[in-house]
Amino acid sequence: MGRNAVLEASLAACVIALSGCGANHYVQRGADLYGEGRYVEADEVFERSEPRVARAPLAQRAAYAAYRGATFLALGDLPHAQRWLGVASEIEATSPGTLRADERAFLDSAWRALASRLPPPTPAPSTTAVASSSQAPSQNGELLPPRAPAAETRTLVPQ
Repeated sequence: MGRNAVLEASLAACVIALSGCGANHYVQRGADLYGEGRYVEADEVFERSEPRVARAPLAQRAAYAAYRGATFLALGDLPHAQRWLGVASEIEATSPGTLRADERAFLDSAWRALASRLPPPTPAPSTTAVASSSQAPSQNGELLPPRAPAAETRTLVPQ
C-alpha cells in the first residue's frame, strides 16, 4: 500500500469517526477551547457549529448553550451571554437532568459570574405614606400637620 493510500485511508477513518460524533464533537471542541481560555476561537467554533447543533439531541443543545453563553460572557458580550445561558436553563428546566452534574454546576457558575457583572437594579421610587403625603416627619419621628399653601400662589393659567 502506497503512502497516499495510507493517508487517504486515515483521512477517511477520521471523517467517519467525526461524522459519528455529530454536533457533540463541536460542543466538546468549543468547551475545550473555552477551558484553555481561548475564547475567540471557542466562539468561532460555536458559531460555525450552530446549524448542526440545532438538530442535535437535547443534551448536546443544552451543553452548547451553556458554553456558548459562558464564552460570550468571557468576551464581555453580556446580552448574548444572558440569552444563551437562558436557553440552557430553559432546556434544563423543561427537561430536568438534561445537563450532566458538572455541566449544571458550570451553568450555575456562569449565571453567578454574569450577575456579578450586571449593574445593580435601580430602586423604584418610594411610595411610603411619608413620601406620598404632604406631611413631613418631625425630629422625633412624629408626623407634622400639612403645610399651609404660601400666601401668594403663582400659576401659569390666566385668572
